[in-house]
Amino acid sequence: MALALPSADYLFEQLVIGISTGAIYAIVAIGYNLVFGVMNVLNLAHGAIMMVGSFGVLLLFYFGIENFWLGAAAGILLALAAGMVVERVAVRPLHGNWWNTKVATLGCAMFLENLVTRLTDGRPQPFPRPFRTVYYDVVGTLQISNVQIFLVIASLALTLVMVWFLRRTGPGKAIRVVAQNPEIAGCVGINVAGVMTLGFAISAVLGGIGGVLNAVTFGSTYPFVGQYLGLKGLVILIVAGIGNVRGCVAVALVIGVLESFAVVAGGSELRDFIAYAGMVLILLIRPRGLFGEEGRAAVEI
Repeated sequence: MALALPSADYLFEQLVIGISTGAIYAIVAIGYNLVFGVMNVLNLAHGAIMMVGSFGVLLLFYFGIENFWLGAAAGILLALAAGMVVERVAVRPLHGNWWNTKVATLGCAMFLENLVTRLTDGRPQPFPRPFRTVYYDVVGTLQISNVQIFLVIASLALTLVMVWFLRRTGPGKAIRVVAQNPEIAGCVGINVAGVMTLGFAISAVLGGIGGVLNAVTFGSTYPFVGQYLGLKGLVILIVAGIGNVRGCVAVALVIGVLESFAVVAGGSELRDFIAYAGMVLILLIRPRGLFGEEGRAAVEI
């Protein structure tokens, strides 16, 4: 008996889902890139900071303020606060020591995850939507919801804003100079310590936004969601090449779409296989990543 092929409408729907998922992955990878490129530090607490951002929304709802946008702002601010605590406690005192910093940030991630687990009993929590879901007819039986449109636009717009910020603004250019060579940046009058702190803060804000958007996508969040998102961000960082923002965006979108179609072809079991198998293959062919260059990572856009 012949296998039934998915309809074009269904495939297009999976394409939209893949783009929105990939855009969230891009936000995660850009956050990693900022910290690694500027401070030469791999922040393994980045996924946990994203998780804190999503639970910050629920915290406001817990106190009876049932406004998604205020909750999102609270979640982003809470993620920023968590990120700055990690920077002050686990990164700055170690002065860039590679292995010690990784262990310290991993310890911060475990602390945040277990703290939230104790506060929520470790159960997945339903997550509010920014507005009532409405479906729009596109072509034939194909429908796209306003939530899907919001996720795609918000995620892609944020990545474009980050590219513009790094390329066109004074602080963004300072970040790029420090990422390229902190010694020369200090010689030309750039406050290197301040720029490093700014990079970490922006990374935390991106983490908070990514955590909120991911929770909206799936309609729930849980204490260990940061482990999944953090690993995907690291895969994209490695495949794209450390320090290349545009490369991270491109790779994230491709992985998101491929994962979505992998679910169609073989079920959810193939989704993660696509990302990790692709990473191994790229490392075998090009160890520095698709867009990476040899030497210290620089924030290239």
